[in-house]
Amino acid sequence: MSTLPFRKQFVIDVLIVVLVCLPLLVIQTLGRPAVSGFWCRDQSLGYPYKPDTVSLTMLMVFTVGGPLFVMAISESVRAAFKVRLFRQFRAEMHSFSKAYGVFLFGMAVTCIFTETLKYSVGRLRPHFFEICRPDTYNISCTQDTNNDRYILYYTCTNTLVDHKLIQDSHLSFPSGHASMSMFSALFTIFYLQMRMDVTFSHLMRPTLQMVILLLAMFCCVSRVTDYKHFTSDVLAGIAIGIVLAWGTFYRLGKELIPTHPSDKSPCLPRATSIESEPQTPTPLLRPERLIISHSYRNNTGPGSKDDFVHNV
Repeated sequence: MSTLPFRKQFVIDVLIVVLVCLPLLVIQTLGRPAVSGFWCRDQSLGYPYKPDTVSLTMLMVFTVGGPLFVMAISESVRAAFKVRLFRQFRAEMHSFSKAYGVFLFGMAVTCIFTETLKYSVGRLRPHFFEICRPDTYNISCTQDTNNDRYILYYTCTNTLVDHKLIQDSHLSFPSGHASMSMFSALFTIFYLQMRMDVTFSHLMRPTLQMVILLLAMFCCVSRVTDYKHFTSDVLAGIAIGIVLAWGTFYRLGKELIPTHPSDKSPCLPRATSIESEPQTPTPLLRPERLIISHSYRNNTGPGSKDDFVHNV
């Protein structure tokens, strides 16, 4: 158990999250993607450029702001049904701040992991030819003899687009939209499963979880239909989001986030063993038929002691 006050813990956690985000800013500002070549007449790189269905702003709003809204509403509803509202509200807000801090930490790790792979692999996007318009120097990819030729040295000649867009065309693997949306969705689903205590409906929680998961899947599928990523890029991003969401919540957050009362097993009275129960002593009486047989065997007559016992 930590001995630091809650406010000091909150300040320290915020500073740690900020420090974790610094490498992400360095990668995106100073990083240069690895140079990848391509095959002449590679049709998988000749798709047209399309605007994003889910823009970066929309992605940040839903993946960062969405869990904030869901967690805050969930904890407020929990506190509203308590008798001691103010004291319970403070306790629920403490739980919310801890949970959201763990979420931000996990989201930062997800982004760093994804961006590091992007710049290290340097895979070309499906719309690479349209954005780059590569100059292959003395090698002409229009000739049939060069169809199977691999081009490693080239220069992008498209002056109609920004340099950042040309650099972004080398960052296909893995999908950042997929990893971020899946991490955010699964962390929120895990949180609702642990903290959302709905007594008036059995279907409220699974319905909300299903909607969150569908939104994340829509974001992932849009990256393929927009020709921003290949299917393998999206699947890799989904895998990253799933692994980091599970690890962040169940290995780090579960120790800090208390469960709702319905998750606690009821306290049953301790079972008493049969040996510990008081035993009723068996009366030391002889069966009647044994008494009779004993009387005849000893030839006891009327008025004897055995006859008296038999008559009794």
